[in-house]
Amino acid sequence: MNSQDDIIHIKALGEAVSVVRDAMRHFVQRRLREENIDLTFEMLQVISTLMEQGEINQQEIANLLNKDKTSITYLLDNLTKRGLVTRMEDTDDRRNKIIHRTEAGRRLTDQLTPIIQELHATVSKGLSADDLKNLTASLLVIKSNLKNE
Repeated sequence: MNSQDDIIHIKALGEAVSVVRDAMRHFVQRRLREENIDLTFEMLQVISTLMEQGEINQQEIANLLNKDKTSITYLLDNLTKRGLVTRMEDTDDRRNKIIHRTEAGRRLTDQLTPIIQELHATVSKGLSADDLKNLTASLLVIKSNLKNE
């Protein structure tokens, strides 16, 4: 796959992925502002991960969000100061901290759920479940290819 057409398509794919990510970020940030929810997109990603995964450690959050541990530490510090999460010592490994949503964090989740659902509905408009499944599978192959290099 090194023809000029292939290079053009791969470049267009990279640009499209970047534009879609930015558009999703802007959509969420606009909706958070409209609802007077003082969170960044990255904080929302952490809270959403805790919604989906339950109580997990900091490294697992970093892995799931594809972010380094330092970035996650900063986000968790901020969320802790806001009273939305707490860190509890892992009883199996005292070096690890398990991240828990507080009651305020769970109440915030109730406010965030409609925004996340609206994002999902907007993103998937005009696409079938199979379209989304195939697109996701293709992007995961690309991700795997890049990780293996």
